[in-house]
Amino acid sequence: MRRRTAPLEYDALYRDLIAQCDEEPVQDVIAGQIWSLVQTEHATGLSMSLRSMTTGGHSTSFHLRGKPLVELAELSLSWTPREAAIGMAAICAACNITSRFAGAEEANGRNVLLKKAAGKKVGLIGHFPWTDEIRSASGSLTVFEQRPQEGDLPQQAEEYLLPHLDVVAITGSALTNKSLPRLLELACNAWVMLIGPSTPLSVLMFDYGVDALSGCVARDPEDLAEVVREGGGVREFRNAVRFVTLQKP
Repeated sequence: MRRRTAPLEYDALYRDLIAQCDEEPVQDVIAGQIWSLVQTEHATGLSMSLRSMTTGGHSTSFHLRGKPLVELAELSLSWTPREAAIGMAAICAACNITSRFAGAEEANGRNVLLKKAAGKKVGLIGHFPWTDEIRSASGSLTVFEQRPQEGDLPQQAEEYLLPHLDVVAITGSALTNKSLPRLLELACNAWVMLIGPSTPLSVLMFDYGVDALSGCVARDPEDLAEVVREGGGVREFRNAVRFVTLQKP
C-alpha cells in the first residue's frame, strides 16, 4: 500500500531518508554549476544544483568538511536551493554506496521506461535526452516543464493531468526542489519512475508511491568529483559512475 501524507507532513519522506544516514565524517562538499557532490571515505552522492543556486564549483564555503553525514542530510529540508542540493547529495551518498550495489546488474532506466511506455499515456516531469524515443514508443506523451519549450505544458498542468496518466517519469531533482511529495500524490494511479543521478537508491521510496528507481553509484569517486568541480554534466562523468535501476517487487 502506498503511504500517503497530509499536506503539513510534506517532509515525512525527507525525514525517513535522513534517518538512513549515519555519522560518517564528510570529506568533501562541492557546489558545482550543474551538480552538487558530497563525499565520505566510503561513499559519494550527487544532486542537481538548482538553477537559482550561486554558480561556481567551489568547495565547502561554509565549513561542512568533517561534519557527520546525517547533519548534512538534514539540509535537504532547507528551502534555500544550495543547502537543499547539498542535503540531497548527502542522502544519495548514504543510499547509493558502491559496495552495496557491487553485484547489481548495470541498468539504464531509459530501457525500463521504454518498455513500460509502450502504447501508454506517459508523462515526463522535465526533459530527458531520450524524450523523443519515449514519444515514439508511447500512445501519447505529455512533458511538464518549469520553463516550457514548444509542445510542453507548464507545471500548473500537473495538478489536472497527472492523475489520468498510466506511466510517469520524474527527475530526481524533484526531491531537491520539494515538488516530489505532491507529484507522487497526483500520480497515484500511474506506474512511477524516479530517474537521474539525484535519485536515492532506497527501497523506502517504494512506500511513497515510486515503482522504480534509476540512479547511479560512483565507479571512480575522484574523477567524478573533478568533473563536478569543473562544472561538467552527465556526459562528462558517465564513465565515473555505474547506472543502477531498482524496481518494486
